[in-house]
Amino acid sequence: MNILAFDTSTSYESIALSHNGQIIADVTLNAKRTHSERLLPTVKNLLAQTDMKLENISGIAVSIGPGSFTGLRIGLSTAKGLCFGLKIPLYVTSTLRSLANNASAVSPYICALMDAGRCEFYYAVYSPDLTEIQKPSFAKIEQIAQTINTETLLIGPVTSKTKQAFLDIDTKLNFARAIDCYPKASSLIDIIENKKGCEVYKADDIAKIEPLYIRKSAAEENFKQKKRKKINK
Repeated sequence: MNILAFDTSTSYESIALSHNGQIIADVTLNAKRTHSERLLPTVKNLLAQTDMKLENISGIAVSIGPGSFTGLRIGLSTAKGLCFGLKIPLYVTSTLRSLANNASAVSPYICALMDAGRCEFYYAVYSPDLTEIQKPSFAKIEQIAQTINTETLLIGPVTSKTKQAFLDIDTKLNFARAIDCYPKASSLIDIIENKKGCEVYKADDIAKIEPLYIRKSAAEENFKQKKRKKINK
């Protein structure tokens, strides 16, 4: 089976290709161009370098969030289009589960964390086998720290300032290597191959898949607030 996987949930763009469970190509970019400009060209280049064609792909994997609202839409819509055109299945899992899988063998518990803006963070807690202990949610640092009562590895693309803020509250936390703290397409493939928690959709069913936003975007919330004000006038 040949699986094409990609993650566009952050400023990083990770793309990987596997053949019968083995990664044969893996590339990560953090360039200035947007995902909409570089995703498909990078996929085509990766296929060309591995002497593979789109018609050889057996399934596509993509993370569905949380993360950048625009990035998630680009990644999922691209995956849907390819799967529908090729009539192949689409594999999806959360970005937080994928992040936790980067370090699932090195800690009793893993807290996957991503900046959600407005001084809040998306997070979820998993056991080493990726059993979900705390479902994906969002909260402030203080609230997240209160949920951690045992030795836990914190993993995700967060700043040194954020790490220090956690340390100031909770000494049970360790931090993953920087190289593991961004979403990896190869991690998506590993989750699929080892059945660690992904959903599979046939080509005819992919329209029902939605990004895992967890909360509404600032634009949506502003629109609702303006609508309420009009109604209350």
